[in-house]
Amino acid sequence: MKKLPIGISTFSKIIEDDYIYVDKTEHIYKMLNNGELYFFSRPRRFGKSLLLSTLEELFKGNKELFKGLYIYDKWDWDKKYPIISLDFGNIVHDTPEKLEISLEEFVDGIAEKYNINLKKSFLSSKFAELLEKIHEKTGSKVVILIDEYDKAINSHIDDIEIAKTNRDKLRSFYQVLKANDAHLNFVFITGVTKFSKASIFSELNNLDDITIHPEYVNICGYTQDEFETDFKEHIKRNIKATNMKEEDLLESIKQWYNGYSWDGKNFVYNPFTVLKFLDTGKFANYWFDTGTPKLLVDLIKEDYTDIEVLTKKESEFSGIFPNFELENLDFATVLLQTGYLTIKSEKTYPGEQSVYKLAIPNREVKESLFSYIIGFYTKYSAEKIEPMTKNMFRYITKLDTENLQKSFETLLHKIPNLLYGDLKKELEAHYQILVISWLQLLGFDIEAEVMNIKGRIDAVLKYNNLVVIAEFKFSREKSHDVMIEDALTQIIRKEYYKSYQNKNVILLGMAFNQRDVKCKLIKLEEALHKYQ
Repeated sequence: MKKLPIGISTFSKIIEDDYIYVDKTEHIYKMLNNGELYFFSRPRRFGKSLLLSTLEELFKGNKELFKGLYIYDKWDWDKKYPIISLDFGNIVHDTPEKLEISLEEFVDGIAEKYNINLKKSFLSSKFAELLEKIHEKTGSKVVILIDEYDKAINSHIDDIEIAKTNRDKLRSFYQVLKANDAHLNFVFITGVTKFSKASIFSELNNLDDITIHPEYVNICGYTQDEFETDFKEHIKRNIKATNMKEEDLLESIKQWYNGYSWDGKNFVYNPFTVLKFLDTGKFANYWFDTGTPKLLVDLIKEDYTDIEVLTKKESEFSGIFPNFELENLDFATVLLQTGYLTIKSEKTYPGEQSVYKLAIPNREVKESLFSYIIGFYTKYSAEKIEPMTKNMFRYITKLDTENLQKSFETLLHKIPNLLYGDLKKELEAHYQILVISWLQLLGFDIEAEVMNIKGRIDAVLKYNNLVVIAEFKFSREKSHDVMIEDALTQIIRKEYYKSYQNKNVILLGMAFNQRDVKCKLIKLEEALHKYQ
């Protein structure tokens, strides 16, 4: 049985050391025949580095590595090209000055490798001189492969001036590629976030962005067919280990780790997480545990969080894949580009731009995202959050108001004093985010800010035939009891329940006052009698 390539992004190592390689060379072959200058965005741990490594071995002409793969008898192996492979994971970017020095050292290192003496002084000039002289010396145009091009920017969202200055330095570095395209054979740039061309690629505006191109949506990640075929032996091993039926195991794996899409039609697994499951046989949040994107952390801290984006059944965008703007950070765009939202469907209209519906990809992402938000506010670890959520689900279904309130009290009293002080201006919004995040983990299908003909429902929770209609109230003056009565009365008088009368309906009123909370659960029938 071949080994699982967990965390391995070097193509030659995967092939030579007998790891499983899911053949993506058909997609690569199409791309190489259709153009020369590409940009490609995917979330972290999605195989971008392996894709670049595969391209590098192709352009080196290492034919034996591709034996048995789609591209083996289609590629001209006699042609070999000089390659500049730049991974920004290896570039120092703490300050703009260090970024420039580190890039200059990289350029000098490539020049030394080709025994080239560079005479220019400035970084951009030296880079241009390097491309020209490599072409001249080898007689072949240069292949440029750039990984994590955005790392020097995204890592500094908490210090916007460093991020902007790093962006400006990278802009001048990248513009060399456009001015020297006569010396370039192929350019491929990858990253997590997609900055607008005016923002960073202002001069390199001829890049073909294939992020949501229909031909390449499966170039990274595993399709269901690839997963079941290439990892067949490991799936069988896990069927025995988990004592599950094959169809049940495959469906559970799919619900946990599949669901990513860049066209709303083709859905793929995050390679890292599904490989971790196959290795351990345990369902867990592997992707999030490898490191929360700093970008997401900083946005939540800076109060960019939009509760509707996190809790609506679907968000959407139209036209091209949305750009990332440092000066105007959009939370939905960040969630999409970092993998916490994905394209679930595409609607096309004659003569109009496509409209893409967005949603959380799968159970792993949902639990990771909302566990993180709760942990951020309360400092609870994921290990403590999970058992508490199971108890709260039981309290709601059994109308156990007393224990549900105790759970919420425990939750709110964990907010540190320092954080609480920072939240006073937007306390109601943050309480709502916190409670909605907690409810998301209970196993309900939840929608927030649901509109009906008479008003807006704070949250609707659904589980099989059960519907919980929740209304939240916050005041520094009113008592909890008054607010609870206001919440439940509002649900009845504005007829929020009308759409759900064929279900088993429970009403949940919640009242917040500074750090104190009170809640009440009541069946719809009883509430109709009491509050009409």
